[in-house]
Amino acid sequence: MRRIYYLLLLVPLILASTSDDYYNPTSYYPVLMERSELEKSIFFKESQEIENPGKIYYKDNVIYLNERYKGIHVIDNSNPSSPINKGFINIPGCIDIAIKNNSLLADNAVDLVAIDLSNGIQSLSVTRRVRYVFPESTPPDLDYIPSSFNHTIRPEGTIIVRWEPTTF
Repeated sequence: MRRIYYLLLLVPLILASTSDDYYNPTSYYPVLMERSELEKSIFFKESQEIENPGKIYYKDNVIYLNERYKGIHVIDNSNPSSPINKGFINIPGCIDIAIKNNSLLADNAVDLVAIDLSNGIQSLSVTRRVRYVFPESTPPDLDYIPSSFNHTIRPEGTIIVRWEPTTF
């Protein structure tokens, strides 16, 4: 009888110790953005250093170089021996780009956006946004979002726009 009593006492302890609510299997943490901020986050700003380049698109002597998860460098390549970095299109969560006619198509985290380039890059505007086309990005060292960063646990209405290395 005592064995059953001790066994019954151990079961809750065993179950409680298997909870992974605070377990983080990745060496990265998510950078979150509220939905309302995400929809206002696309704008043109002055050029910046290229740190983590991604895909490249070339059109009309202009190079569009993706800065992974941050946006797009716009480089004037009319003189290939001396390209000029004209500026940066801020697009949080951007990893893929394409251009059709005068529309730049890009992922803005989980959304697909169309940006009108017909009036020049300094006066760009988002002409269309399709919400939740893409899944949220996963940490670079995993192919899933850890349960400790699941959308049901983090602040309501937030979206993962990128992952940063954990520094201890």
